Amino acid sequence: MADEKEKEKDANGQNPAKPEAADSVTLPRSEVEALRAAEARAAEYLDLAKRTQAEFVNYQARARREREEFSKIAAQSVILEVLPILDSLTRLAGAPKETTAAGLVEGIRIIEREMLRVLAKSGVRPMETVGKKFDPSFHEAVDTVDAPPGTSESVVLEEVRRGFMIHDRVLRPAQVIVGRPASAGPTDGAPEGKPASEKQ
Repeated sequence: MADEKEKEKDANGQNPAKPEAADSVTLPRSEVEALRAAEARAAEYLDLAKRTQAEFVNYQARARREREEFSKIAAQSVILEVLPILDSLTRLAGAPKETTAAGLVEGIRIIEREMLRVLAKSGVRPMETVGKKFDPSFHEAVDTVDAPPGTSESVVLEEVRRGFMIHDRVLRPAQVIVGRPASAGPTDGAPEGKPASEKQ
């Protein structure tokens, strides 16, 4: 046993030092603890990010379901309002043959008023166009005609199809006929769309 110990000594009679691993690094205890704390915080933040993402996905799905449910309820309420109008149309269609034209017209006007009442409950109202200055944001010109004397140009003279607003937005533009100055029309009997010089 003593012989083995003697063999481990070097020529100077000293035990040789054991070589240290080249890649090993010894850090102070405070830095090791700081690294462990940073690693724990990183894991905590990652877990928080994952939970937040999952909650957001769940929120999107819930919001979509609520919108679909609201649309169904809204559609149902509008349909319930419209059904009495349909009943009135059915009764009008089954009116006796002896009913006068004036009676039918009055029945149609009553149904129209009822329909406008239902639309108004949803924020929909018809535009007033005749006599107003033409505005492409609200009107769609389907024709232009010579404006009567004393009428300003670009004024709506006739409504072809009623336009509607929903709250403060255009739901459907009105189709209108717009007045133009008499000088803007064809001259000397020239066909509309052709200059007078091409008149035959």
